[in-house]
Amino acid sequence: MEAVSLENIARWCRGTVAGKTILQRYCYGISTDSRRIKNGDLFIALKGDKFDGTTFVKSALKDGAVAAITPKNFQSNSKKIIRVKDTLKALGDIANGYRKEFDVYVIGITGSDGKTTTKEFIKKTLAVRYNISGTEGNFNNAIGLPLSIFTIDRKTNFCILEMGMNRKGEIRYLGKIAEPQAGVITTVGPAHIGFFKNISEIAEAKSELIETLKGEKFCMLNYDNKFFPFFRKKAKKEVLSFGMKKGADIRGYIVDEANDFFTFMIEGETALFRINFWNTSIIYPALIAIGFGKKFGIKDKEMEEVFEGIQPLPGRGKVYHTGWITVIDETYNCNPNSLKASLYNLHRKSFSRKIAIIGDMAELGRLSSFYHRKTGTFIKKLNIDIIITFGDKSKEMGKVSGKNWKHFEDMDMLNRHLSTNIKKGDALLIKGSRIMNMEKIRDYLLERYGG
Repeated sequence: MEAVSLENIARWCRGTVAGKTILQRYCYGISTDSRRIKNGDLFIALKGDKFDGTTFVKSALKDGAVAAITPKNFQSNSKKIIRVKDTLKALGDIANGYRKEFDVYVIGITGSDGKTTTKEFIKKTLAVRYNISGTEGNFNNAIGLPLSIFTIDRKTNFCILEMGMNRKGEIRYLGKIAEPQAGVITTVGPAHIGFFKNISEIAEAKSELIETLKGEKFCMLNYDNKFFPFFRKKAKKEVLSFGMKKGADIRGYIVDEANDFFTFMIEGETALFRINFWNTSIIYPALIAIGFGKKFGIKDKEMEEVFEGIQPLPGRGKVYHTGWITVIDETYNCNPNSLKASLYNLHRKSFSRKIAIIGDMAELGRLSSFYHRKTGTFIKKLNIDIIITFGDKSKEMGKVSGKNWKHFEDMDMLNRHLSTNIKKGDALLIKGSRIMNMEKIRDYLLERYGG
């Protein structure tokens, strides 16, 4: 982050101060965590369900914060307090003011699946020739996105930002903060459908990104998704479509597939791209990155090298070969579409015995039973040897799967079952929603069998 005067900070968030002299000072970073305060930071006292940031204002100032932003009713004699009506909104307002200080090209990414992987592919592709900043990890909400904007400095050419949501209006709010010139909607599916009436409402919420685009208003849209025509109509300027179906502007097709990599090409072109991911659905983030790469002058050969160097992260498709078993780590999160893709890819692989360990899918609301049973019906058609479900709702999936099936509601019992039933050469896919803590099963297997 570049230095910013507290006068600008106060103006951007419409804050009031007790002493005017503080406005002549500068902040060199923004923090919402008093434990990570560095000298010269501005501390923003947010209030959450389990914490109140105002409790830590005194310690933040003591540890070097140049000032603190607090609610209007916060009682303090300190001259380093900037009071605002809403500290969370102030964080967003400051991020928007800061973003406007720079001539930077912002790309916003939303969608039901693939946001983080898409962001990483775009970042690494454009980093061949440009200075890149943006979302770290999955900082994609009303706190994480503003903090990501503060990674911009005067050398930054592109800022790549994820935008997550589980309710209507959230993408619009994030878009107004970021003011992106380009938007990507990876796909639309039933993730978070528990907060909506139907999938069409989810598509409406995702389309808020298009409404907030500035400048050239460039869109990359998934041609294979049924909501492509809806999004295409919403887009006011240039649209570049991507997909595997005939008619996509950037149409990819799989050339070769192994247990932990695949290669693909673009229709009408000669470059051969290798992706070291086990799941071929990663072709979609790669196609998006190719779109931006071509738009901004990255050569095919450069993108070939970039893609081959990208490795899957823990929880997001990392494959562990222990010498005894193979563990496919999809533990970070799960929704009906991403689970279906993972199961289908497991079906296509050539492992000697294939085991799917599946946790509950969360945030499906009244449709939870429907989607769990629908996934179980899908599993019936697949070449998967054993299904192990964990939790409460996933039981519905196992009941109709037609497979050799075991169900557990206690993770220790599940792990003990695995320890006595796993055979050499087994491949185990582990996937479930974040709240299911499926990584604990992964960790148990890696500790027991190496890796």
